[in-house]
Amino acid sequence: MKNKKGFTLTELLVVIVILVSIVGTSIFGIEEISNQVKLRKQNDLITEVEQAADLYINTHEVYRLAILNNEVEEHCTRVYTLQNEGLLKTDLIDPMTNDRLPANLCVTSKLNEDGVIVSEFKYR
Repeated sequence: MKNKKGFTLTELLVVIVILVSIVGTSIFGIEEISNQVKLRKQNDLITEVEQAADLYINTHEVYRLAILNNEVEEHCTRVYTLQNEGLLKTDLIDPMTNDRLPANLCVTSKLNEDGVIVSEFKYR
């Protein structure tokens, strides 16, 4: 009878391959979850900017009336205007790139099909 102590090289390689496949799969899953979280944060950022533009348009009668009276089709409010008015933070970060949100980007406000002024921030 042979007394076997330890593992053979083949057994160790099989265990290593199994562990690598488990760890690799979980890493790809974590990366996907991370990307989904970043996209959700970016959507939250877009919503925040659009809400600030809605508030800006509704508190600046000259722009609101110009849109409502069809004097202009749409109004562009720059991010820096919303920041200067205190409606947005100045250090907005794009969660996808970790870069500061460019202050010269335009948020467009116009009438929708229901006759309501809505703001849209087309970012990325």
